[in-house]
Amino acid sequence: MTAIKRDFAVLSSNNASQAQKLASLKFLGHWVGDIHQPLHVSFEDDRGGNSVLVTGICGANLHAAWDTCLVLKAVGEDVNEAATELMKTIAPARIESWTHSKPMEWANESFAIAEQAQTKYCIRQGAPCDHPSGKVHVDDAYVAANAPIVKEQLQRAGVRLAHLLDAALGK
Repeated sequence: MTAIKRDFAVLSSNNASQAQKLASLKFLGHWVGDIHQPLHVSFEDDRGGNSVLVTGICGANLHAAWDTCLVLKAVGEDVNEAATELMKTIAPARIESWTHSKPMEWANESFAIAEQAQTKYCIRQGAPCDHPSGKVHVDDAYVAANAPIVKEQLQRAGVRLAHLLDAALGK
């Protein structure tokens, strides 16, 4: 969250060099993407799911499954096609609500997703959230349950990044 604020300030600055602004532009896109990946804002003790092993169709650990595999399964490998499809399915009311929120809210949304049962990352034993004791099996049913979440998180990130860039660049 601090990095988003810092790089937004550099990008908005009249005193920053073009090289500084370019670096901040690249980082801002990265930070906004990261804060929308649920396991990036989860638990430190397992390194955001890196220590949660996975079997099935999505690699070695849960973090990597959410970083790459689930994204590719949800939207495909063609970036232009994916972006077009994601953009045309966003309701205007959602754009409005998503642009009237702050990075802390984005992180809280992502954390709430990480805690949902369908991620199989947080096993509820009452109030506490325990990590899975064994490997998480990522199969077609897991992908089907989580693909809509992945798509919406990508949409939110894109809308929010566009809003930040408009604000930083005076559009």
